[in-house]
Amino acid sequence: MACLLLGCAVNLAHSQAVDQAFVSAGGSDQQTTTTPTPTSGIWNLRGLKVDKIEFEGVTLEQQQGLVSELPVHENQVLDPASLQEMTRRLYSSGLYRDIELRGVRHGDSVTLIFYGTSRYFVGRIDILEVNNERLTSILEYASQLQPGTPFQEEKVAAGVDGIKQSLQQNGYYQPTITPATKVDEAGKQVDVSYTVHIGPQARVGQVALSGDPGMTLVEFRKRGKLKEKTKVNRDTVSNAFTRLRKNYQKKDRLEATIALEESQYNDQRKQLDYKFNANQGAIVRVVTEGDKISSRQLKKLVPIYEESAVDNDLVNEGAHNIKEALQRKGFFDVDVTASRSGAGTAQETVTYTIHNNRKHKVVSVDIAGNQYFDTDTLKERMQVARADAYNRVGRYSQQLLAADVASIQALYRANGFSHAEVKTDVKDVESDKKKSAQIQVLLTVTEGTQQKFGEVALNGANPARSTEIRGLLNAQQGQPYSLITLSGDRDAVLGYYLSHGFDQARVEVHQSKADGGDSVMNVSLDVTEGEQVFVNKVLISGALKTRPGIVQRQIELKPDQPLDQTALLDTQRNLYNLALFSEVNTAVQNPDGHTSRKNVLVQLKEAKRWDVTYGFGFEAQTGTPQTNCNAQQSLNPGADCKQEGKAGVSPRVSIDVTRINLRGTDQSLSMHVTYGLLEQIATATFSLPHFRNRRNLDAAVSGGYSNVRNISTYASKQLQGSMKLTQRVNRADTLIYDFTYRRVSVDQASLQIAANLIPLLSQPVKVGGPGITLLHDTRQPSPLDSTKGLYLSVQNFFSNHVFGSDVDFNRTDITNSTYYAFGKKSRYVFARSTRFGFIATLGQNPQLNGNTACTSKLVTDPSCIAVPLPERLYAGGATSHRGFPINGAGPRDLTTGFPVGGNGVFVNSFEMRLPGPVLPLVNDNLQVVLFHDMGNAFINVSDIWKSFGRFHQPNEQTCKIFTGVTTGTCDFNYFSHAIGTGARYKTPVGPLRVDFSYNLNPPFYPVVNDYSKPYPQVNGFAGRASHFNFFFSIGQTF
Repeated sequence: MACLLLGCAVNLAHSQAVDQAFVSAGGSDQQTTTTPTPTSGIWNLRGLKVDKIEFEGVTLEQQQGLVSELPVHENQVLDPASLQEMTRRLYSSGLYRDIELRGVRHGDSVTLIFYGTSRYFVGRIDILEVNNERLTSILEYASQLQPGTPFQEEKVAAGVDGIKQSLQQNGYYQPTITPATKVDEAGKQVDVSYTVHIGPQARVGQVALSGDPGMTLVEFRKRGKLKEKTKVNRDTVSNAFTRLRKNYQKKDRLEATIALEESQYNDQRKQLDYKFNANQGAIVRVVTEGDKISSRQLKKLVPIYEESAVDNDLVNEGAHNIKEALQRKGFFDVDVTASRSGAGTAQETVTYTIHNNRKHKVVSVDIAGNQYFDTDTLKERMQVARADAYNRVGRYSQQLLAADVASIQALYRANGFSHAEVKTDVKDVESDKKKSAQIQVLLTVTEGTQQKFGEVALNGANPARSTEIRGLLNAQQGQPYSLITLSGDRDAVLGYYLSHGFDQARVEVHQSKADGGDSVMNVSLDVTEGEQVFVNKVLISGALKTRPGIVQRQIELKPDQPLDQTALLDTQRNLYNLALFSEVNTAVQNPDGHTSRKNVLVQLKEAKRWDVTYGFGFEAQTGTPQTNCNAQQSLNPGADCKQEGKAGVSPRVSIDVTRINLRGTDQSLSMHVTYGLLEQIATATFSLPHFRNRRNLDAAVSGGYSNVRNISTYASKQLQGSMKLTQRVNRADTLIYDFTYRRVSVDQASLQIAANLIPLLSQPVKVGGPGITLLHDTRQPSPLDSTKGLYLSVQNFFSNHVFGSDVDFNRTDITNSTYYAFGKKSRYVFARSTRFGFIATLGQNPQLNGNTACTSKLVTDPSCIAVPLPERLYAGGATSHRGFPINGAGPRDLTTGFPVGGNGVFVNSFEMRLPGPVLPLVNDNLQVVLFHDMGNAFINVSDIWKSFGRFHQPNEQTCKIFTGVTTGTCDFNYFSHAIGTGARYKTPVGPLRVDFSYNLNPPFYPVVNDYSKPYPQVNGFAGRASHFNFFFSIGQTF
């Protein structure tokens, strides 16, 4: 149409019984609010009764909810002004491209027919035939098409240009781009696809160089890595500039300039030719006088290096940065002046002269005049700090002090002290010249009168909603007046309206002084609600292989509900959490249209169904189990196989293969393989998240094989299958129900126990039964580096012959950890972890059933307890008792001296994590810890309680009797204590950890027979666990 709304010409026809008036309106896709002037044709129908209103082109379903809001209704007298408003209202809904109004007269009545061309909206934007996901996303953005916005053909063509330009930036100069559109009548949207064949990637071609570069063209290309025929990408030129500038900086050419004058693609050679202009500029040397600052530090502080330009502003900024850096190092009264010489010549010098460069120490930071807040509360917000053991000179600079003043003032003003002022007084106390000078910092607070809220009014809100909205307000009469509180209340009210479909809501805050002074402020929140918008349809696209029901269950928005912006974000988050989609876009169709019902778009892009990840890791520690130990005599003599293992590194590699979107669901199948010096594991897992359509339930079925040596005594093999159900009760609590069945065996050639027990304890054993685990985790900020919170783990496993098990027992393992931050700014952390575990054996001991090896004196041998070796409780290692090597604590075989575990375990660890001192290079990222570990593993759980008070191994002299006996006698029922220190270095993936421990009372044990020595052996010896141990890994101990 050539005109908008009612501003078009009118044709009026008259016959005997029928008069028709035609009014056309509409035009471009750009919505307008122009108010048309009624035409004479409409005025001729004035006063007639409207017997019927019809809509053609745009259906009533599309306008559901809109028609009832229009000012003209059936059986009313026609008013042209109301008809004009009705036409404007229809067009502003955004549903029409144009409108034509027809009035059909029937005697004294008229039928109004609104004929319109429906507006279509942008649907999906797909880039086809491009395999690179990152490039696909870039090209989608380059099309500049926004889902949900009005569709225009010319924008599709403009999208081709945008994609072509983006491809050129990435090195593709010969693409073919074919746009296509597909109309979705049900959703009134147009899906746009671009089939892109990117063509060959351009290569670096000829390079021309002009100006005074100070180097040959060959050197220019070499320095910029512009080697001929290398692939061109979006970073080729910028990376070349960076490298060349660094090269110029090394030569002190700080004013060097490099510019790309032209780039031309050659179709025949498929190469991109460049024309650069480079000028090396003058030599600019930056020197310091009065004190020495490293060139590396100068490059960080003086911005002329980064900007590649020399002017007074940058030079003076460098002086300020140097002064700030020196003040933070303790040179608090330093003064830095800058000067330039040789400007405009071939060599220029920038000199920073450092004056009064005497080191100071902050001896006191005091605050006076504060009454409303105590001093500790204010100091928590300060960066200026007095010297202490971790920062020997303290922390002070003019910039830090100014920031502290602003922080304290903001705190006061947030609590009603709008006129609060903070003044500073820094005293320089020059003491003995042999010592550091001292400064004293005093902040004096003038609080002023505290303002409080008076009347808090809420205006403009619907009475049905006002009570609920008032419950969101923090501003209450009599409370301290704060602009921050008001801002938060405004955001809360606005958020409420957005979550209830009022996308045009506005909230304005007005404040005024109450009568009687400025200590009381009256506040009003004036709400303009606007029109409430409801969901018409939720249009989902892109779920090609995923079942619709899987997606639908994640949608938080339903038809006829208010259009909740928060629910829209939650929908996006839920869909991402399925791990089925690489991209989830949500949008509102017709965002600028004034209509009470709108469609919501949920556009998905399915992720690749196969995923392969791999990694490498290692552990370094004392007590690493050895792989050269043999149980059979004289098979490997001289191997030096030690009961405590050896210091070493245990590397491993892992690979994970995952197949997602099984059968169109969120189920997945994964394979995990680990291969290392001490472990070989292969596990397959079938995962069923959201079990039975419940978001807090996950199920999994897994099975696999493992060959692990995590103790020096033996290597164990397991063939295992399990079913697991995980229930997330809330954010902190998780319950895990499982049923496990496994075949456990010990490698006979690796078993370091009494020779007559090897055939017995190396027999395969079937273990099966149900288990349950309770987890309560409130650790913050992360489990890898917690500073506060609590962690509780309770695990129970019940093995019984009813489930096909060869041995009956119940194993319970409980771990409780707490974290407390204290001290100034909560810089100190005290962490505690306690582990208590016990096994209750049921029925007869299978080791005594028809076997003579565990009779007589061997009944008391720890190797003879009923539970199979791999199922027992162990302690010791980097995440347990650090006074022992991995799983090296507790009972031992009384013939070989190797640890064999027990039916009880108790370990308690205390750890004091100190704040990191300020050090060169690492700053405060290196943290020191002090720890104390105590506990042990025990043959029976009843042995734990009577061992609490035992610091020394009882009757240790019996452990040294080995002459004339085939087995020793030794008591391991006592608490072993270890103290130590460690270091933690903060990294993005968690702290790197190294711990050094000293065991105060390591156990003795008899070694009657040593398989690593030639046979026969005449004399045994008394072994003793090592006093010293160290461990290296990632993450905190607990």
